[in-house]
Amino acid sequence: MIWVLLAAAVAAGDLWIKKWIREHKDLNSREPIAGGRIILTKYYNTGAMLGFLKEKTKLLAGGTLVALGIIIGLLLSVLGRKGNYLMKLGLSILLGGAASNIFERFAYGKVTDYFRVSIGCKKLEKVVFNIGDFCIFVGCVLTTIGSMLRK
Repeated sequence: MIWVLLAAAVAAGDLWIKKWIREHKDLNSREPIAGGRIILTKYYNTGAMLGFLKEKTKLLAGGTLVALGIIIGLLLSVLGRKGNYLMKLGLSILLGGAASNIFERFAYGKVTDYFRVSIGCKKLEKVVFNIGDFCIFVGCVLTTIGSMLRK
C-alpha cells in the first residue's frame, strides 16, 4: 500500500506545482532560484521528451496509455513479493511521474514544464523539465538496478 501512496503523492505533488506555475508564471518566464542553478519558467510541451511526437498527438496519447498500463502491471506483479524494495520504489516513482504527465496530456492537450537546470551547459539549459519527468528518469534507473539485483 505504501508504494501506491508514494506514486499518488508524486503525481499529486507534481500536479499541484504545475497548477501553481500555470496560475502564477508567465509563459517562458525566467526566475533563477537555488543560487541560479535552477530557473523557474513556464513552458507547454505538446510532445514527449524534447518535443518528440508533438505532431502525432494521438499516437503519443495511445503510447503513453500503453506505457502506463505496463508500469501498473509491473508494479502490481512485484507488490505481493517480499523484498524487491528498490524495484518497488523505482516503479512507484515512475508511475507517479508518468501519471502526472499523462493526466495533463489528456486534460489540457499539453504538459506543463517548469524548470531548467543551469550548471554551465547551455544545451542542458534549453531543456525544460517538470518533477514528473525527473521521477520518470529516476524511476527507470531504480527499476533497472532493482531488476538486475533481483537476478
